[in-house]
Amino acid sequence: MAPQPRPPQPHPHPGDAALGPAPDGYRYFRRSIPLAHSFDPRDAGLDRAFERARSMLQSWGPQIGAGMRIEATAAQDEAVPLPAPSVGLEGQLISRVAGVIPLRAPFRVVTAEFASADYAGYAYETLPGHPEDGREAFYVTRGEGLVEFTVMAFSKSVLWYSRLGGPVTRIIQNRYTNKYLLAMAVHPR
Repeated sequence: MAPQPRPPQPHPHPGDAALGPAPDGYRYFRRSIPLAHSFDPRDAGLDRAFERARSMLQSWGPQIGAGMRIEATAAQDEAVPLPAPSVGLEGQLISRVAGVIPLRAPFRVVTAEFASADYAGYAYETLPGHPEDGREAFYVTRGEGLVEFTVMAFSKSVLWYSRLGGPVTRIIQNRYTNKYLLAMAVHPR
């Protein structure tokens, strides 16, 4: 399957800046889900939904809601209590393939933005040992009566089993993306 170019956007999304440009040969995707909508942009429900989503992102809500565990690592490769995403933080996402086989996916946070009134989120890049090479971003945005959560990424398979899996690997990625979206959509309302 040929890499998919990023669709043109009328307003740049903060997650695209966090990801940076997708290298040649990498698959790019972007999926969003509305968390709250109102015809009155001053509706307090929008503020509540945005603040809940921001809080969830600061506590790794998409990954934990998808059934993953996150282990942050200190300089000596020892596990530490889970901090909020911050630039330079390294760790591992731990999931189970088919509910049985543990999969460890090392990462490093490259962007963490939680102070803006209109968006919040973070992005991480994969590290050696991750089945994919790339970056993934998780952002909540607010504007014109809409609060929306977006997951975007670019990646390519690097480990033998993810390359061998081909379409199955993409199905697993899509499944986790759906879980991220659902985790954020269920709680902020």
